[in-house]
This record gives sequence, C-alpha cells and structure tokens, in this order.
Amino acid sequence: MVCVLLSLVLWLSLSLQEQRTVIVEFPVEVGQLPEGQALVELPPSSVSVQLQGTGLDLLALIFDPPTVEVGLDQERVDVDQVLELPRANDATIESVVPSIIEIEMEERVERRLPVQPRLAVQTASSHELIDEPSMSPDSVTISGARSTVQSFSEWPTDSLTLENVRDTVRTTVALKDTLSGLTDRGQETVEVVVRAGKFAVETREVTVEVTGVPAGQDLLALQPSSIRIRYRVLFDQLFESRRSSEYFATVSYDQIRSDTTGYVEPRIHVPTDLVIRDPEPIPPRLRYYTFLSSE
Repeated sequence: MVCVLLSLVLWLSLSLQEQRTVIVEFPVEVGQLPEGQALVELPPSSVSVQLQGTGLDLLALIFDPPTVEVGLDQERVDVDQVLELPRANDATIESVVPSIIEIEMEERVERRLPVQPRLAVQTASSHELIDEPSMSPDSVTISGARSTVQSFSEWPTDSLTLENVRDTVRTTVALKDTLSGLTDRGQETVEVVVRAGKFAVETREVTVEVTGVPAGQDLLALQPSSIRIRYRVLFDQLFESRRSSEYFATVSYDQIRSDTTGYVEPRIHVPTDLVIRDPEPIPPRLRYYTFLSSE
C-alpha cells in the first residue's frame, strides 16, 4: 500500500512539472462609470485565455483566475495590455478571446414607463372577471443610456398564472429583469389585483318613454309600450339591483322621424353603480303609431 501511495505522489509530481496548454476563463470587471453616463452594451463577463505552463502553475490559475480590470477611459481596450498574471506564476499567455473589448457609453436619462402585466387568469367555474386586472403602481421609472431607454414603450412583468380565481386576489409580481446591468429600475415588484365573481341573470320590466317630441306634434304610441331588460349582474349585487330605480328605456322622436321600416330599437339604461353585463331589450324592436289630430 505504501508503495502505491509513493508511486502516486511521484507520478503527480512529475505530471505537475510537465508543460501543458489549457484555456481558462478570466472574469472581467468594469470600472466605475463616469457621472451621468451609462453603458450602451455590456462588455463580456469573461475572456478566454490560452495558457502554457507547468501543471502546477496552470492549476493555480484554473482555481484562482486573475480578474481583467477594464477601465472606462477609452473606447477600445486591448485585453493583452491589461491582463496580468501573478508574479509568482511562470505560465505564459498564448492568446486571448476576445482580444479587444469595446466600450460605448451615452448620456444617462430617466423615463417613466407603464407596466405591462404578463398575466394568465383562469376563473373558477361559472365565475368571470369583474374588470381588468390592476397594478399598483402602474408605471415604473427606469434609467440608462438614452438610446436604450428610448427603445422601450412599456416595461413587462414576469409571467404569472392565477388559477381557479373566484374572488379578489392580491399578489406581487416581479418586474422583468430586462437588460440587467444596462438599466436601473425604481422598484423591483408591483402589486396585482384581480377581481372575479359569479353573475346572475335577471330581468326588469320598464315602460318605454318617447323623448324629444316637439310641442304640438301628433301623439305617438309604441307597441308594446313596455319591455323587459334582461341582464347579468354580479351575484353580490343581486338584491341591490332589484331595489334600484335606475332602469329605464327610451325612444327618441328623431329615431322615429328618420325611420323608414316602421320599427325602432329602444335604448336601455341600467344603473351605473352596479356591475352589470350584457343588458338587452326584449323585444329588441318596437312598432310605433301616430295618432293624427282631429282638428
């Protein structure tokens, strides 16, 4: 056993003294940006360096690669000029990719953009959305290079899926980490509010009123003179909708005067303070008659 260990140590010692060629990734670190400036493109996060040296020297660089420090005082950086190996390391650099790092900066500007939610909402059976999902805040301030900032008209969120929604749901969603390193955001998340509910079908009978009849005009009659308004209302507002007096229907005198068919469509009105969907008149059309004056 001792012989095996000694053989292994000897083999490792000889192997580490042999000349070898390897490619090692060296991290790139960018210097401090000047005040009021922003990068147009991010420099590479690392460069590929082909090295030649003994196994011992190469191992040291593989496990602890030096950082390539890139200053922002010039537009083109020659990596060979700024890349330095530790003084105690005798490895040599054969090539670097990329050999040139281009630095492009522009004036830093700010802009307020609307947030674009990426939501997929699935309501529970027999439920539906009461209104469009809302966000708070609904806009975000971003800053970066002028050309970069001006290329955006809105800022997206991460994708979010909500399933089996049957009531009000409040949750937070992260803003998309778009162009990380090139832009800064005033915040990282927004609150999303989704409202859903169950709707009930109701009807209300109303008398149809003829409006805008000039003084002295012959009398007008509608057939039928009353209609039913069928609608869907949020179930939580069902009894309130039954008590409301804000249902009515009208036909204007101008409608009748311009008609050539003998039928007019009543215009229905429903309460604006209730969540009401798909109101429709029954019947959808009315006949009208003119009673001529006997004088």
